[in-house]
Amino acid sequence: MSKLFVMGVSHRTAPLTLRESLAIPDSELQKRLTQASALCGEALLLSTCNRVELYGSLPDESAAVELRKVLLSGQPEAERYLYEKRGGDAIGHLFRVASSLDSLVVGEPQILGQLKQAYRAAQEAGTVGPVLGAFLPSAFAVAKRVRSETAIGENPASVASVAVQLAHQVFGSLHKQPVLLVGAGKMAELVARHLLAAEVHPLWIVNRTLSRAESLAAELGGEAHPFERLESLLARAAVVISSTGAREPVIRAELVSRVMKARRGRWLLLVDIAVPRDIEPQVGSLENVYLYDLDALQQVVSSGQAERQREAESAHRIVDEEIGRLLRRARSADVGPVIRALRASAHEVAQAEVARILPKLGPLGDKQKQLIAGLGSSIVNKLLHSPLSALRQQAEQADGAERTEELVESLVQLFSLDKQLAAPPEEAVDPSPKSPLGRGALDGKDLENSSS
Repeated sequence: MSKLFVMGVSHRTAPLTLRESLAIPDSELQKRLTQASALCGEALLLSTCNRVELYGSLPDESAAVELRKVLLSGQPEAERYLYEKRGGDAIGHLFRVASSLDSLVVGEPQILGQLKQAYRAAQEAGTVGPVLGAFLPSAFAVAKRVRSETAIGENPASVASVAVQLAHQVFGSLHKQPVLLVGAGKMAELVARHLLAAEVHPLWIVNRTLSRAESLAAELGGEAHPFERLESLLARAAVVISSTGAREPVIRAELVSRVMKARRGRWLLLVDIAVPRDIEPQVGSLENVYLYDLDALQQVVSSGQAERQREAESAHRIVDEEIGRLLRRARSADVGPVIRALRASAHEVAQAEVARILPKLGPLGDKQKQLIAGLGSSIVNKLLHSPLSALRQQAEQADGAERTEELVESLVQLFSLDKQLAAPPEEAVDPSPKSPLGRGALDGKDLENSSS
């Protein structure tokens, strides 16, 4: 069974205050990946506004304690919010995350891009091995199938779109309602696109790096302003949506308190979609100020996702189907060594008998020798086909692990296969049917060849 594991926290298990304290800044990502991979061989870290997760290959449980420390940044109190999954459960979780079935907004497209970015970062850090290298591309393929076979991606939703939707619901129309966008990163760009689609005017963009705000304003429309104008713009805006990469709040209660005095009773809607949060929670307690953070947005999302949830049911069936297919292949592969060993042992007996009898048959042509040699391989293949087919079918049964183990143990004992199974892979070879007197490596089609 797969050694894939995942441990983490998400919007389903942990409050925003904890998630933002665990968010991994870009400057620390490579260091954390190196620390984790030193413990478990492979590591991938996914840090978004709604989850912080560590994926890897877990050789044994002894590494789990230290891995939790790496993920939780020395915050042992966070362990009660932590989930951990192994093997098939971890595969299922990964597939559902990639397919946006575990997102705050089911069907949002950003998570797949974030997961791909995390995979590239792990590759660049050299922390991807055979386990992550197999399951991450599989997860991307499953997500692609979900998108193509269901309508979960139609009218795509995201945290950015829900933030704009909330503002639209509050005002009825955003036209001629001044909107201030704080930040100019990727999430801010998504917000800006949704705002322009909602015919927002005017749209103001402030950012600590003015050139980035100017670039975004030039590309999508809007007015760029230096960060020093934040207070004066807050005094004039109807809606503020904040999404910076700051580690500390950029909009504090003291600032908003001054702004509200200048606004003379006009109320203000603030939406904070950053992790860590951009806006101090105390701002929400000020008179005529309405503050929504990611946890508050979750309530907005849950009230309007009925249609998307119906599509999600179809998506879950696809994911379950793909998980089942992958696990059947894995269970089947588990009996591969004993199948190869049994075939090698049987062919070895057949070759020995052919080698013993050929000298007694007198002068024979090459074609006759080849036919006799091939007869031994043919008999072996036909005799082994039914039992090996039954063994593989048993291995593929979801509840057949115990019976499969019994059959494997019986085969090892009855045919004395211990020596073959203990041999290095390159020595566990099978004679080629085309050269029955020689020895050649298996081609990976042991069961199929057994019926020839």
